[in-house]
Amino acid sequence: MAVDTLEELRFAVGDLVVYASHGIGRVADRNNATVVLEFEERGLSVTLPIERAAECVRAVSTENEIEDIGRTLGEADVATGENWQRRLKTTRGKVTIGEALGLAEVIRDASRRDERATARKEPGKLSLTERQLYLKARQLLADEIGASRGVESAEADAWIGDQIAGERERVPERELVSVVQAPGELSGRRARRRKR
Repeated sequence: MAVDTLEELRFAVGDLVVYASHGIGRVADRNNATVVLEFEERGLSVTLPIERAAECVRAVSTENEIEDIGRTLGEADVATGENWQRRLKTTRGKVTIGEALGLAEVIRDASRRDERATARKEPGKLSLTERQLYLKARQLLADEIGASRGVESAEADAWIGDQIAGERERVPERELVSVVQAPGELSGRRARRRKR
């Protein structure tokens, strides 16, 4: 075991940490050879060698990092041109690693694909596996943001939803059609909203 491995792992007993795809845990014990993490909600305790902990245990995101996460969630998805199998492998990897920005990308990309499919009225929005990975990523990220900000996961999840929706106003499709058909005239509901 290298001295720099111990120096890399600066967590003290009692610190909240993120352990890859397991989520938020607390350092219960630590010595020169191992770190013990406890996950209260799951009733789970994990003992890791120091080297492994240095690779996959990290501090909970800071407020600055959460701001970056918010920006990532609000962006358009990245069109990679990958086939669905490669995209699924990439998504699974990001969820397994559990880095906050990677989780935000999984959530954003799945949300945008789902929005496009809904707008086109396609039946198969996300595959079952994609949906499960999306839900896991969203839960892990909500738990981390909640732990960082000292709020419940449900409140953090609502924040995630707000970031995905962004500042843009979502116009129902039937209103879009009326605006497109008569460019100079707004529907009554849109005109009333504009006056406010």
